[in-house]
Amino acid sequence: MSKAKSKTQNEINEGIRDYQQNKIMRRSSLTREQFENVNVRLTEKQNDLSKQIRNHILTIVHGPAGTSKTFTSCYTALWLMANKKIEKIIITKPIKESGEEIGLLPGTVLEKIDPYKQSYYTNFCKIIDKSTVDWMFATGEITFEPLAYMRGSTYDNCIMMLDECQNASIKQLMLWSTRLGQNSKAVMMGDTSQYDVKKKDSGYIDFIGMTLGMPDLFTFEFHNEDIVRNKFLVELANRYDKYRAEKDI
Repeated sequence: MSKAKSKTQNEINEGIRDYQQNKIMRRSSLTREQFENVNVRLTEKQNDLSKQIRNHILTIVHGPAGTSKTFTSCYTALWLMANKKIEKIIITKPIKESGEEIGLLPGTVLEKIDPYKQSYYTNFCKIIDKSTVDWMFATGEITFEPLAYMRGSTYDNCIMMLDECQNASIKQLMLWSTRLGQNSKAVMMGDTSQYDVKKKDSGYIDFIGMTLGMPDLFTFEFHNEDIVRNKFLVELANRYDKYRAEKDI
């Protein structure tokens, strides 16, 4: 192992120890100069979404799988961190399998939530180097918070991100959105073609209708033609939409 790589790993290990022992919270290791040098070029629509997230308090992002809802939101969150607009990124998603009762799952809390933060982690690593992402998780600059543990909390100077929100009830969406503190932003990402709960139990569409027209809120929609993951999925999504319409699901 090279000296530079060894030094980086030692710094990450130190950050993990500090975080686990609750000793310190370091300043962000992500600088504006670092972020300006990332090898990421957003599409016109992704740039538009990023701008809306930066300019509004709550942004609701709707669209099919593969349209970069999570990626663009992660990119914008890192931009906000690098430009010192916020101090923390709070990520979460509904833990459908346990009805938010994560105590029923085996392992420690960190082990239980690890699979649910993986999609965020993967997207962060597509934007900046893995060692910086690991450091930001280790120091708590990026934190996964289960919905069930958020009650009573207030998150200031941060961006809150909720993925797969079509699987959340209206009560869960209200619990999450009312954690929003001073100088904070929030992003909801959902797809009504991917329910993992019974449709009647989802509060996603009701929440969108309830908040329609509110100031400082923006609803952004991706369509099948915006899919960037693999162009094969564009036709697949079109056919699935037709299937759902015929079956009324």
